[in-house]
Amino acid sequence: MSSLSSIVRMEQLSALISEKEKLLTDFLASKELEAPSLSVDELAKLEVSPDDNKSFKARTELIKATRELHDIFLGPRETLMALAWGLQAIWEFKIAEAVPTNGYIRFEELSVKIEECTGKTILPFQFQILLRHAMTNQIFYEPQKGWVAHTQMSRLLATNPKSNAWVGFMTGDLFPAFANVVNAMKKSPGSQEPNETGVNVAYSQDLPFYDFVQLDKGCAMRYSRAIESHGSSEGTDILHGVVDGYPWANLGDATVVDMGGNMGYVSVAIAEVFPKLKFVVQDTKGMRSAEPLARVPQSLRDRVELTIHDFFDVQPIVAKAYLFRHVFHSFPDKYSIKILQSLVPALRKGARIIINNGMLPEPGTLSYVDERSIRTLDVVMLTVTNSRERELNDWRKLFRDADPRYKFLRAWKPSKSQLWFIEAEWNP
Repeated sequence: MSSLSSIVRMEQLSALISEKEKLLTDFLASKELEAPSLSVDELAKLEVSPDDNKSFKARTELIKATRELHDIFLGPRETLMALAWGLQAIWEFKIAEAVPTNGYIRFEELSVKIEECTGKTILPFQFQILLRHAMTNQIFYEPQKGWVAHTQMSRLLATNPKSNAWVGFMTGDLFPAFANVVNAMKKSPGSQEPNETGVNVAYSQDLPFYDFVQLDKGCAMRYSRAIESHGSSEGTDILHGVVDGYPWANLGDATVVDMGGNMGYVSVAIAEVFPKLKFVVQDTKGMRSAEPLARVPQSLRDRVELTIHDFFDVQPIVAKAYLFRHVFHSFPDKYSIKILQSLVPALRKGARIIINNGMLPEPGTLSYVDERSIRTLDVVMLTVTNSRERELNDWRKLFRDADPRYKFLRAWKPSKSQLWFIEAEWNP
């Protein structure tokens, strides 16, 4: 791969794009042709044929250069996450781990190494097919014919457990569900049940997604790490999305119940900055293995407690605030209402319900990257839980339908976050 600095490479690509774009537009103008457009009544095809030698080549170079520039601006980590669905074989056969972190390996040697590590026989030509396709997405590269080396993206799979878990969860665990979401919709039309989804059809089982995930320790760990990886991606990282995004200091010396808080990494991050706050992190038994318990820093264990509680059961802890991060988008209205109603016995006047979640925008009001992200997540939640992301009025209605004593306060998006805060108060 090129050893140029990323800034120099961006400048080269920008210059190349400008040069080739002018060549192509000059050609179109000379032929009195228009360019294609995404508008419904415009051209659907660029009228440049292989016979138009320079112009056809310019088009090809533009496609490659704009894609590379796109991936550089997005960054290797975010690009890898976006490409996860095309990486199943690479993850399953642990190819990234088998390629030297620094250096090269022959396809033949890679085949032998994979068989030694996984017990699976993959022929060298099969690796060539898989990896040379991956290389078109900047994952691995071939420094000379027959040899394989890492790019930044492929090396992330080998060295970053969170990125590896994200790819594994999306390709190994969820890919069959995405392939069956339409079958689930046909089988159970109009369903709001969390056990009538693509996951259920794909795996021929009747458990809701989160219970199903916990049946297998490996899957449960991949899920936890994948969620943590998503929580540290651009626009959803904990610092800008949660720690800096809500006025935690206004709660004073208070207890916050972090509901569905997984391994407690959100509560830990807040507790490190706001020493007056105590956190009770609640999640189901399957999320309480020895590893997550050990991941709470020793210095915070008097203020961050990991406990077992299902948020569909009556809430036993009276607290100043109840935090839900990435929870309600996992449940259709029927069950989201039940979660809010299960809180009621523990609520006292002024108690805050703090939700950190995506918010569906008015179409076309967000940047392309942000809108694509939230719309993709909307499809994911439909696939795995029969749920969705919500618009502002949907949140207002959710509280109203759960109990009229919930007073909707406000909703806002921190400046550096893709996620919103939605806040309500118990006002009996």
